[in-house]
Amino acid sequence: MKKFSRRSFIPFVGALLVAPSMVSFSSKPSLPSLPNKLKPKALKKGETIGLCASAGAIHDVNDITTFIQVLKEHGFEVKEGVNARTKFGYFSADDQLRAAEFMEMICDTSIKAIFFTRGGWGCARILPLLDFDLIQKNPKIIMGFSDISSLLNAITVKTGLITFHGPNGNATWNEFSWRSIDEVLSNATPFLYHTPVLPLIDTPPTTIVAGKAEGELFGGNLSVMTGLLGSEYLPDWKGKILFFEEVLEEPYRIDRMLTQWKLNGVFDQVNGIVLGQFRKCLPEEPAWSFSLMEVLVQHFGNLKIPVYAGFLMGHVKNKHSIPIGAPIVFDSVDGTIQLLEAAVLA
Repeated sequence: MKKFSRRSFIPFVGALLVAPSMVSFSSKPSLPSLPNKLKPKALKKGETIGLCASAGAIHDVNDITTFIQVLKEHGFEVKEGVNARTKFGYFSADDQLRAAEFMEMICDTSIKAIFFTRGGWGCARILPLLDFDLIQKNPKIIMGFSDISSLLNAITVKTGLITFHGPNGNATWNEFSWRSIDEVLSNATPFLYHTPVLPLIDTPPTTIVAGKAEGELFGGNLSVMTGLLGSEYLPDWKGKILFFEEVLEEPYRIDRMLTQWKLNGVFDQVNGIVLGQFRKCLPEEPAWSFSLMEVLVQHFGNLKIPVYAGFLMGHVKNKHSIPIGAPIVFDSVDGTIQLLEAAVLA
């Protein structure tokens, strides 16, 4: 399928608990930042957020109305995408229409940030249709998670633009979730993310391998990211910090996906690994299965880089919004991520 150029695009859119006492390893030296790293401008009250449907169809259109109201209550204007309330099988629309909607919002100078209605599946299918040159020339805040992971990582890899792994429109927008959005996206602070022990989390805070590491942060949903392995839309992993989260996958499936990453040599290249919440990742037959944490320890317990599980990101009520492509310091004992600089331009 043909990629959108500026000429062809415009007419188209018009129409486990493991001890922190484990041996601590120092990290590998990190590589320099991406030479073409771009920061979007900070999101200010009164500015317009585009609401895009680049993946699955929304199941209840009332969620769109509720989300718009939440954004307006926080002081933002909202421009709803043409596919926000439509349905095409399990997508919001076909590939060309979803790509066009996203590119239209990229080119719309009144839109200062792009958020998404939901994840599901579909973003990887539109990657070949996107004009990354236009995205690079029109940098703005782009935030989502779950299936949106593929879009975020691809954009950062192709353009150098820092993107943001944060809630979609059908997620929970509570005080905890808003804090990192306000501090990182609006106030342009080099935020320190920490992992308090909260109720209603599936993966308890756990140090698998103790240590600190520095590098640029890349990652997202494990299933989605695994689907991109071997493609041009993932970075050179040397010196990076890799993060994963997941939902509703049995331990043996997580084992299978992590094995694919291991066989691709990624765990030998990265400086550290942050594991978020793995929600409802329980075995159907516990007597014939490892637990999730046992699987995680099997894969990561002998690595000589810091590894932490239970960071507050993913398919949970309380979740941080973290910048993809930003340089960070990761501490697997304290369970913290420290931005080395603001992720947006003040």
